[in-house]
Amino acid sequence: MNEINNYTATTLYGLEKVLYDELTQIGASSIEIGNRCVYFSGDKTVLYKSNMNLRTALKVLKTERVFNANNEKILYHQASKIKWDNIFNVHNTFSVSSTVNSKFFNHNKYTSLVVKDAIVDQFKKFHNNRPSVDIKSPDYNINLHITNKQCSISINSSGQSLHKRGYRLNQFKAPINEVLAAGIILLSGWDKKVSFIDPMCGSGTFLIEAAMIATNKAPNLKRKSFGFKKWKNFDISLYEKIKQDLKKEEKQYDKNIYGFDIAASSVAISRNNCQNSGLEKIIKVDGANFFKSQNHNNCFLMFNPPYGRRISYRPDYYKEIGDVLKHNYQNSTAWIISSEINELKKIGLRPSRKIKLFNGQLECRLIKFDMYPGSSSSKLLSE
Repeated sequence: MNEINNYTATTLYGLEKVLYDELTQIGASSIEIGNRCVYFSGDKTVLYKSNMNLRTALKVLKTERVFNANNEKILYHQASKIKWDNIFNVHNTFSVSSTVNSKFFNHNKYTSLVVKDAIVDQFKKFHNNRPSVDIKSPDYNINLHITNKQCSISINSSGQSLHKRGYRLNQFKAPINEVLAAGIILLSGWDKKVSFIDPMCGSGTFLIEAAMIATNKAPNLKRKSFGFKKWKNFDISLYEKIKQDLKKEEKQYDKNIYGFDIAASSVAISRNNCQNSGLEKIIKVDGANFFKSQNHNNCFLMFNPPYGRRISYRPDYYKEIGDVLKHNYQNSTAWIISSEINELKKIGLRPSRKIKLFNGQLECRLIKFDMYPGSSSSKLLSE
């Protein structure tokens, strides 16, 4: 019988409810939404599935100990209560990473050092030997999270962030994070019945994430490296069975997903990334100028226009987006993410929905516009 453990799946601001729903679908229990994370319980099957199948998780952490501490002595003492030799041995490598938001602790590296010392001292005491620290590619990555006095020590089961799907070998300017792209599509409620179009496709991330959702393809099914694969209790038979089961759950999709971009380099990168994903048969990418679109009806558009400091754009750019949508995309829906709140107002359409998200450090709005006769308005709804 598989042991039940407690886990934390980290995510991006605004995607917590989407991640909650995903965890429900894979059979997790005791699910509870936190701040940029979701807590849950499950056996090894749930752990392996959460890493392979969750579209909006960044990392999945196995909880070892939760406690209160307001100084380094208590932190060291509590870290020493974990029986580390039950988790790994002296021949394994490890690292400690910390996230600290507390008036009692003000240095991530120092708190990491305290936990590292607790681990090393325990091994020396009971085994007269110690495991080595490996910052780049450890067998076990220990995660310390401190908020005020509350501390949690966990083991990172994912290894590298789960947004690194492996298909994006090349990228255009300021590509959107894969987890954010998938979360936006799931937030939008796209029903897969209407053509999906990204008219500024960049590196093709929206297109590939939409195609994976449409075909029910697990986002990290082809990923070779997970943290849990280095654990001494790794069950390769169970892991391979879950992989095969996930493959069997994939579906055919009889429609196309379209992307276009004015930059030839972007088109080439998108096509290459789509091919890397194995979904090039249902994704079509062309070189075209959105601002010269002609009479597209009943479409579902999703795009990530230029914003922030990394990409410049002309003064009337957002106004021109609105003009094209109003005149050439009747009876369609458009979702636009941008950090340029004032520029979004220039689109001149009244939004039917607004969602606060973050793209990296940039606070953004994900805005839904419905284009139908009489939908034009010069003002956004109040923030």
